[in-house]
Amino acid sequence: MTSTTLAADRPVDTPLTAGELLFGAGSQPAEALGQAISERHATRTALRRVRRLSSSAAGLVDREVATVTDGLLDMDLGDVLIAAWQRHAKLTEAARRTLAISGSEEIVSLASHSIQSKYAPHVDLVVNGVLVHCFKFVLEIVVEVAALDAVVRAGTLAMLRSGDCVMTASLTLDGVRLADARRTADLELVVRLDPPRPLITSSVAAA
Repeated sequence: MTSTTLAADRPVDTPLTAGELLFGAGSQPAEALGQAISERHATRTALRRVRRLSSSAAGLVDREVATVTDGLLDMDLGDVLIAAWQRHAKLTEAARRTLAISGSEEIVSLASHSIQSKYAPHVDLVVNGVLVHCFKFVLEIVVEVAALDAVVRAGTLAMLRSGDCVMTASLTLDGVRLADARRTADLELVVRLDPPRPLITSSVAAA
């Protein structure tokens, strides 16, 4: 597993994606994923069922399977954190109070905590109208967040004061590990708050 630190000179308006975390800054995630699939022969077991599939066609399958996952690799890791905080009781309660009192602001102290997310998309391989195999990806993301102060204003998360995080991610295809990484970062470089992000969603408001 690779372990790096997010560069301090990273543009703050550029999202940190799952693909960048797994494959490195400046990488082409779909291309890197296709290479990983090919190197680890992750699709070969399934492709053995297709007797007349040429090696070039098998390579095409690797690339196409990788391309289909573009949306997964483009996931903004800051959005993953925001989604978790939108379910955090201390933050949502503060958001409601600041909405009720115009111009108010609260500073919410959060203890160190862990945020875990798991995504399991799949890609169907169909040959001549017949389903040959369902390729199953699993992306797991764990973010260990250090203690921090969150500024809540008008129902939104307006600012983060201090706070680092350690992000770990792994990606598998049909149980074959394709990539994993671990990275330390300043939360201000991961979570973009310009403009501030709403803490009250429709599901939270209905609760």
